[in-house]
Amino acid sequence: MNQKIQTSVTREGFEAILYPGNGNKDRVLIVMSGSDGGMTLSKQEARFYHRNGIPALALGLFKTKQTPKELSRVPVEYVERAVAWLKEQGYQKIGIDGTSKGSEMALIAASLFSDISCVIVRVPSHFVSEGLSGSGKNKAPSGTSCWSYHGKELPYAPYRSRTFNILKMFMHEKEMHIITFNRDKDVTPETLIPIEKIQAPVLMLSSKHDEVWPSFESAAYMEKKLTDVRFPYPHKHVAYENVSHAMLTKLPLIYKFAFKSERQHPKACAKDREALKKELLDWVKNNM
Repeated sequence: MNQKIQTSVTREGFEAILYPGNGNKDRVLIVMSGSDGGMTLSKQEARFYHRNGIPALALGLFKTKQTPKELSRVPVEYVERAVAWLKEQGYQKIGIDGTSKGSEMALIAASLFSDISCVIVRVPSHFVSEGLSGSGKNKAPSGTSCWSYHGKELPYAPYRSRTFNILKMFMHEKEMHIITFNRDKDVTPETLIPIEKIQAPVLMLSSKHDEVWPSFESAAYMEKKLTDVRFPYPHKHVAYENVSHAMLTKLPLIYKFAFKSERQHPKACAKDREALKKELLDWVKNNM
């Protein structure tokens, strides 16, 4: 295989683009982005692996031509079908890499599907949150879970605020400072992702300058939990000092304007990104 392959919901049950890397089928990564939706960032990060010789599948979760328009009741079956399809293509080990909201899906899928043999979560959350509806200044809590499985919504922690004035927050804070909306949710035992059920190594990458949601606290919680339950697989939490919630190998220009840390500390953020790239590649090399 030397060319990318595109799948569809109508044919294979999920929408994705497979980048073949070096053509070997010893391993492959499923890559998912966050609340931005679409496939722009998932394709960017899948191409990073591809350029480094690692096959990667950019998976669409919502806001694509064939997936739900909003981050609401997105089927976990998308990952389940992608895993089954990759096995049919001959891939031996299947990893998963989810950023932001994609981290929830990655952790949920890895807790359900034993065929996932490597987990990477960037700026993660350790619980399922409420979904989002609308767009732009009209974006608001959906009153539903982000995710569903077998037609049932997964239990979720709702937002306390029922409206988001993101423009006002941006004007006041001079950045996409929405961590206020994402703190102090009513996280019950039912909403926690059962990470102890994962049967694979887990890498958690968080930001100490995360102004979207408390990824550092979530990753620290998960690292402690895995240690406490004597998780039998390698697990590691790396917290970056400067990089923003945009835990990406390449920073799109729009995120430079969206986050103050990217504007105020560009060299330090660039250094963090170089360290991020090495961490990702080393983890895949040594744990898949």
